[in-house]
Amino acid sequence: MQQMRLRAVRRLPIAFGWLTKRGDAATARWIRPVLTRPEIRRDAVRMLRAAAADTGFLLAAAERLPGFSRPALVVWASRDRVMPPEHGPRLAGLLPQGRLTEVDDSYTLIPLDQPARLAQIIRDFSDELETGPSPHANQRS
Repeated sequence: MQQMRLRAVRRLPIAFGWLTKRGDAATARWIRPVLTRPEIRRDAVRMLRAAAADTGFLLAAAERLPGFSRPALVVWASRDRVMPPEHGPRLAGLLPQGRLTEVDDSYTLIPLDQPARLAQIIRDFSDELETGPSPHANQRS
């Protein structure tokens, strides 16, 4: 983790490089506690080991998605390099009331790359739940 202090290392594809186009300052803040606080480093290692040990956890969660009966918004980066673009429609399709909205000019971490656009998408979705469909529904942005 000590190498993650360097921007060049954080920007590598095996680090945060393919997760965000513009979020290096945020990712640097995220890792600072792991680098400087032993108790956080210990907890992070425990969490990562537990997640790796339970390979069925995500599959079990995915199998429950068709039972979610509420409206669900899936916001996906259209040019994502980590989460393949074809997975967005698949995820939305698993949810009975799923809606997919794709965001251009972003990687996986849309809140870092396109925060204003993401906020607008969520606002439109929320407004639609209250008032009915908007003219922007299911569009690429």
